[in-house]
Amino acid sequence: MKSEKRRVLLTSGPTRAYIDSIRYIANTSSGALGARIAEALVKSNIPVLHIYGIGSEKLSINDKLLYESVQVTTVSDLVKTIGITAERGDIRAVVHAMAVLDYVPEKTLEEKKQSGDDFWDIRLVKTPKVIKIIRDKMPDAYTVGFKLEVGITDKELFRRAKALKERHALDLVIANRLEHVGSEFHEAFFIGEGTKILATATTKKDIAQKLTDLIAVRLLSE
Repeated sequence: MKSEKRRVLLTSGPTRAYIDSIRYIANTSSGALGARIAEALVKSNIPVLHIYGIGSEKLSINDKLLYESVQVTTVSDLVKTIGITAERGDIRAVVHAMAVLDYVPEKTLEEKKQSGDDFWDIRLVKTPKVIKIIRDKMPDAYTVGFKLEVGITDKELFRRAKALKERHALDLVIANRLEHVGSEFHEAFFIGEGTKILATATTKKDIAQKLTDLIAVRLLSE
């Protein structure tokens, strides 16, 4: 194993997009799963660079050799940080668990919007696919994506996970549904080649440990 290129890039938590100087839209991610993944990786002596969204669950990992962290707020912050990270040349695996906003306001007011108007029309525009940026900038990294859906069958969940995996040439997709996610309970399916299920999990800690085990095997094989 080449120690100079064995760090894992982990993204997790929410993203925000401001509509004026104090108001923003965001998603509901707590960053809890990312926190469990970071803890499991460090416990297994695997160095991590953790990019996390503002408002994520706080971590108290004090090992600076094994754990680095960067806080970001917006999708633009995330993309910029990924670009800087790619230039380091030490990323061997990527776990992209961050909840990236798909749409953001086309314009942000520099001042606070006053509340006198009865309506405030805001036009949203699509954001870049961060998983594609990651694959373009770090094509040799073992890359794990996440597919979160709501109210669909297992079969459809697996089909969509497979589509994501093939579209971005991912090594693994972890598929889950919002209605099966709680503070600790978290049902997930590890989708490998085709729609082959490599593993299942029912808690965040279980997901983190099984993912860490898969990454450790990959790193040791280098």
